This record gives sequence, structure tokens and C-alpha cells, in this order.
Amino acid sequence: MANVLTPTQKMAKAQRIAVAAWQLFQTHAFSDISMAMIARQAGVAKGTLFNYYQTKESIFMTLLLEGYQDYFQQLITRLAAESEMTPTQMKTYLLAETQALITQHATLVRLNALRGPVLEAHADRTQTARGRHDLYAVNVKLGEVLAAKLPGLDAQVAAHLFVIQSAIISGLMNLSDLDQFNQTTLTAAFPAFQINLEAEAQQTFGFYLDGIFKEKFTHEF
Repeated sequence: MANVLTPTQKMAKAQRIAVAAWQLFQTHAFSDISMAMIARQAGVAKGTLFNYYQTKESIFMTLLLEGYQDYFQQLITRLAAESEMTPTQMKTYLLAETQALITQHATLVRLNALRGPVLEAHADRTQTARGRHDLYAVNVKLGEVLAAKLPGLDAQVAAHLFVIQSAIISGLMNLSDLDQFNQTTLTAAFPAFQINLEAEAQQTFGFYLDGIFKEKFTHEF
């Protein structure tokens, strides 16, 4: 008789595979990780992986989407405990969160930079669409909570702030290390190519927030 897993057992195994892939990504480049490596790390047969994820990219796309869902849920919880803010206070709060995202969720940020140029080419379309639907729902809720802390800010605009934040961080990451090739420093000096991700992401996002808040709160910001 075939060994039929219950839905709970299937979910647990899929989670084990995802955790194994995440652990490998913390210490390896994406291109160096194979399905066989993930299977060994998870303690399952290589063929088992394909029962849950068609490709390596599908695994990491799922990790990315679920990782941002978790991050947004944590941010919702923290924001819910805050009092109402002025535009200036909200800007300070969001820039501090940007710094925390880069420093405390470095693996997630690094993975997000691969989404467009690497993951989408071979990730499962149905899994990705489902994951994005779930992420969008959490993002909408985050926008509502943020708008409640800054009366006068539209919830949709508030939710979109985190899309811009993500785009700024990923864009800077994809343009960083232009003075290197394949993790080796080039012999020529390229000081203008060097990027301080933490500082410049905050600065660029700060400029964007200035524009949004000055438009919405002309007399207060």
C-alpha cells in the first residue's frame, strides 16, 4: 500500500524543504544551490522535492513571498502598538524600519533582489500567483494600520510605500558591487560605483517620503 501523507504531513514536509533551502541560501549563492543540495539538507529524497516544487526557483519564490508576509505581519503588530504620529514622526519610523529590514532581514532582502532577474523565469506560475494574492492581502492590511496611525494618509498610498521601499532596496542591491566581478575586486578603482546600501536606501526612501507627505500634509510637514 502506498504511503499516503495527510494534508498536515504534506505541509510539514513542504515547510522542511523550505527551511532547508533558506538555510543554504544564508551561506551559498543562489547559483551554487542545487535541488540535490536542498534534498540532502532537508533529509528527503531528491524526487520528493518535485512533489512540492517543480523547480528550485519555485522554492525560493515561495520563501520570498512567505517571508515578506511574515515581515509585514510583524510590522502590523508593532505598528498597532504605536500611538498616532505626525508626518515627521512617521517618516522617522519608516526610515528606522528600512534600516531594520536591511540589517535584520538580510537574507530576505537578498532574495528579493533575485525575484525579477532570476526567479520569475522558472518559478511555478500558479504557486506564485497564489503567494502574491496572500501577500497583497497582508500589504493592504498593513496600509490600513499605517494610515490609522497617520490620519489623513490614504490607506492605498500607505500600502504602496512598502512597494517603493522594496524597489529602492532591490535596485540599489542590483547596482552594488560594480567594482567587483564574481565576488573578486577589479583592479581598476571605481569609487563612484560603491554603494552603502543601508545609508543610501534610507536617504532615497526619505526623499520619496518627503514628496508624499508634503503633498498630503502641506501645513504640517
